[in-house]
Amino acid sequence: MTMLDADSAAPVLHDSDGGAWVDGFGITAPEVARYAEVLQAPPDAVTLAMRNVAESLDLRVLDQDSATLLALLARSHRPHHVLEVGTGIGHATVHMARAVPDDCTITSIEADPERQTHAHAFLERAEVRCALELRLGDPLRVLRDGAARAQWDIVLLGDPTAPRLELLDFVAPQMSPDALLVVPWALRGGRVASNEAAWGEDEDAERQRTLNRCVATDPRFADVTLLPVGDGVLLARRA
Repeated sequence: MTMLDADSAAPVLHDSDGGAWVDGFGITAPEVARYAEVLQAPPDAVTLAMRNVAESLDLRVLDQDSATLLALLARSHRPHHVLEVGTGIGHATVHMARAVPDDCTITSIEADPERQTHAHAFLERAEVRCALELRLGDPLRVLRDGAARAQWDIVLLGDPTAPRLELLDFVAPQMSPDALLVVPWALRGGRVASNEAAWGEDEDAERQRTLNRCVATDPRFADVTLLPVGDGVLLARRA
């Protein structure tokens, strides 16, 4: 792994455990979730340790199916430049870094210094071969101050607390043709489909619903699909 220091580069973490059942809302029936688990490869020592740390800190990381999907997308797309907003403890970062070509650079931004410290340690243990730029700070500020690239091949908007609509507007012009946009936790425990949430009682669900709708109707994106994997993964291709 080549670690590129940039703007207080260190490691990071995410929040809460994005499994098949979130906030009491089931988006996958328990028996289906149990069956799917049988098909999953067991986590290696590093990712298992990351899950244990995340649980102890009450931080959210991608469920195994979503992480595997992310790695599959990264491996098949063969990107040169990847942007991740919300490094967390580096859980999604590790899955992407193990799948991208060796000459790829992953730029990952985290606002929390403690989480970034955890991520740095885990990424060192994972011994990935691609270049990593771990940047600390507000994601919009970091991007405006120099993390922007001419062409992002994959953009992962992983932090639900980040201003993802503003980030989308900022990075969309910098995405290469056919680049992938990946937005996890797009179902918010199934609440985006709730009539009650539509009346403003659930601000998180309303923000997510707005983001999903904006991506689906944005002419800059095509082939938009919302997969019921984990807590929902929104995928789109840069037109």
